Amino acid sequence: MHPFQHDFIVAEHDSRLHRVIKVSGGKLTHEFKIEWPLDLQSLPDGHVLLSANRAIVELDANFREVWRYDQKRAAIFSCQKRPDGNILFGDASRAAICEVNPAKRIVRQFDFPLVAEPHEYLHAFRLIRATDNDGVLIAAHDAKKLIGCDWAGAIVWQADLPGTPYMPIQLPGGNILVSLGPSGLIVEVNRAGQIVWQYDMTADNQLPRGWIAGMSVLPDGHIVYSDSTYDRLVEIDRDHNLVALYEDRNILLHPSTHIIL
Repeated sequence: MHPFQHDFIVAEHDSRLHRVIKVSGGKLTHEFKIEWPLDLQSLPDGHVLLSANRAIVELDANFREVWRYDQKRAAIFSCQKRPDGNILFGDASRAAICEVNPAKRIVRQFDFPLVAEPHEYLHAFRLIRATDNDGVLIAAHDAKKLIGCDWAGAIVWQADLPGTPYMPIQLPGGNILVSLGPSGLIVEVNRAGQIVWQYDMTADNQLPRGWIAGMSVLPDGHIVYSDSTYDRLVEIDRDHNLVALYEDRNILLHPSTHIIL
């Protein structure tokens, strides 16, 4: 196993610190305090977009706040800025998929189709991502599915999963990589909904079963994932080999999503 060689930004979804951090050369260099940060996106200008319990915030390269969208009710799950500047996000307080413009106005939305009662809302979904055909890919948490929806709220594609999904990544060629939280699994599904690749952190690497949250796919094909239970980032290759670990509880606690720099 090699030393962890990457600088990174992490959303620490942790009650002790409530922050987003940047680590360079193994050392903490920046932090931004915010309640329950969850999702992150690296923007082309070097800024960072983040979702937190009741806000979406854009930070500049020095972690200074430059834009914020607030709402009174929790919780905002996911954030993704679109090429037109609008931001896609999930509002778990009412199980709605929304898009907000830079002027902070909701420009379109639909109700998540797999829930009916308010008590189901908070666990209905986790991260969501825009698709190339102007649809939305949703990690349907309690249903243990990935679903694709159009903006009318119709399900146009779905895949059953062997665990509760957290983060989907669309791969070149159309397959989708998805982390499965407390199962300790990552799977890749094709457009037919079939699992074509699977990683198990315990069976493959003899790691204690943690909670796989955010992921990154590196240029060499390696995958880095956040293990929220054991407060670490784990790098693996596509042959399931353990490549590197970042583990320092003096710096990193309960990572949700991350950005590899």
